[in-house]
Amino acid sequence: MNTLNIQKQKGFTLIELVIVIVILGILAATAAPKFLNLQADAKESTLQAVKASVETAMSVVYAKSLINGTETSATATVTIDSASTTVNTVYGYPKAANVDLAKLLDLASADFSYVDIAGTPNKVLIYPTGMTAPTAAGASCTVEYSEATSATAKATVVVNTGC
Repeated sequence: MNTLNIQKQKGFTLIELVIVIVILGILAATAAPKFLNLQADAKESTLQAVKASVETAMSVVYAKSLINGTETSATATVTIDSASTTVNTVYGYPKAANVDLAKLLDLASADFSYVDIAGTPNKVLIYPTGMTAPTAAGASCTVEYSEATSATAKATVVVNTGC
């Protein structure tokens, strides 16, 4: 009797390999956020966007101050829109007061809050709502606005990271 030697092939089929790869992909997608701190990176990127908004508002206010001829005045006001909204200025730049910055920036109060720094009248911190209100300049996870100190020293905006 003639017996046929049928050898079984050893290994995985293409379908089995594809299923394993899909399962590994799903596991990686669900586990990766737990190992990567994406929330802090997102907050710091948002603060960079807020900084850009403040710098743009500063430029617009300064341009309006130039038109009005008040860029060298220690105190003045500038009308910023057709509704006659005014902003207090110091040497042509917005005054460091949360009420003036809130008029300029379109930041939702549910997302960001402003605080004037006690003892430092020329600084305002903008920080994510829900965070404990910072009490000192340089506090982490804030955008710090400092008003102009003279006609030759412009206002500054700094992002303090560490969210």
